[in-house]
Amino acid sequence: MDVWIEGRDAPVGRLDRADDKSLSFTYADDVPAEHRISMSLPVATTPYDDAACRGYFGNLLFEGPQLERVLDGFGIDRGDIGALLWHLGADCPGAISVTPEGTGPGKMPGRFPEDYEPLSDDRLARIVLSLHQHRRMPEAERNPSPVAGVQGKIACVMLNDRVWLPKEGSRAPTTHILKVSPNFDPDITRHETVLLQIAAQVRIDAADSRDLVFDVGGLRVNTLLSTRFDREVRINEGAGTIHRRHAEDFCQALGLPPSLKYERDAVDPQRRFSAAAVNTILARTTVPALARRDFLAQTLFNLLVGNTDNHGKNTSLLHQGRTVRLSPLYDVVPVFMDRRVTHELSFRHGGACFGEDFDVHALHELMLDLGFGKPPVARTIKQITGLARQISEISAHRVPKSLADGLNAQARVIQNALMVDFGLEERDHFDRSIRDEPSGAAGGWGAFS
Repeated sequence: MDVWIEGRDAPVGRLDRADDKSLSFTYADDVPAEHRISMSLPVATTPYDDAACRGYFGNLLFEGPQLERVLDGFGIDRGDIGALLWHLGADCPGAISVTPEGTGPGKMPGRFPEDYEPLSDDRLARIVLSLHQHRRMPEAERNPSPVAGVQGKIACVMLNDRVWLPKEGSRAPTTHILKVSPNFDPDITRHETVLLQIAAQVRIDAADSRDLVFDVGGLRVNTLLSTRFDREVRINEGAGTIHRRHAEDFCQALGLPPSLKYERDAVDPQRRFSAAAVNTILARTTVPALARRDFLAQTLFNLLVGNTDNHGKNTSLLHQGRTVRLSPLYDVVPVFMDRRVTHELSFRHGGACFGEDFDVHALHELMLDLGFGKPPVARTIKQITGLARQISEISAHRVPKSLADGLNAQARVIQNALMVDFGLEERDHFDRSIRDEPSGAAGGWGAFS
């Protein structure tokens, strides 16, 4: 199979699947170092073996109906990454495509409007209703660009207040992701939108997101429209081009399979998603000091809003020529409000596995793990205090009462662990579970993305 990066006229390399299902990847002879497909697979003259390939290429596969159809229709083993990419690799996420040898790239830049078709209001309403009720596209609709995650969502183009989809066979990119709240948790997208907007207000680089509410047959359906940070749009006076930017998540950059996206799932200490492992990635970005600063800010924000789902696939790197930088913050939800899932941190913060354990020593160890030679702990605690106050002040006026109460309770957990006073205003009690221990009534939060 040929492996392509959008914008390059020839394959960047070749992926081979042996009869025993093992993989090997070989770069083409003329590939410059900046066209590496992953930090875990730098340009080399010798092939990469199966162990090296699985961490990156396994993360290109997405969950959903298309994967299930290929598994069932062709009788393919779920662990047969090469066979699955033979059928699905042309439309895997991002700028990379994997196609049968000699068939050409799976992805091309989009010409707007030639490569796109506008969605009528009725058709869009049917799609939103199906995603709301069933978390899947209507049977008569194809998914033009599958996106990962358990939430009902569709990739699209939003221009001039109209929704467009790539025409079938165009291989053109989208510019936005429309997430639809499920019927059992109708406010989830509202909560995610407001947390990302709060992050932007406190000067954290975050994916641009806004609420859209659809009235479908008298039913109000909340959605989140998120601008894709891995796109470049060059459109003037209604015409132009849309390009994909090459991005990879931290699992891919570390060569870890999706099953190891949480640190707690690691078996081998050398193969785990951890703060120290993240530092090995950040150290290879174009400006490591800025990447460390920004990743720490994202981590502390996630901690204060109770998003313990910031795993290895929910943080990414953007590759732009020779420049590699941390992506904006995305997929932020207050997981601590959901009693059906663990509240254990996705990676240890120093020795802390839960927010309740994030004391001054844990902060110091976290910053050491992230590559801060002499961690300015006192200054960072002042930054955390200021961040907590800003989140509290903004959420008091911008979010539903239950979420504002919950965020206040979460901030107090971190305040108590650090043994400092954030100076927060009193709010109504929120019954937050401690270290996953069962307690009283549920906090009212449903599924998360």
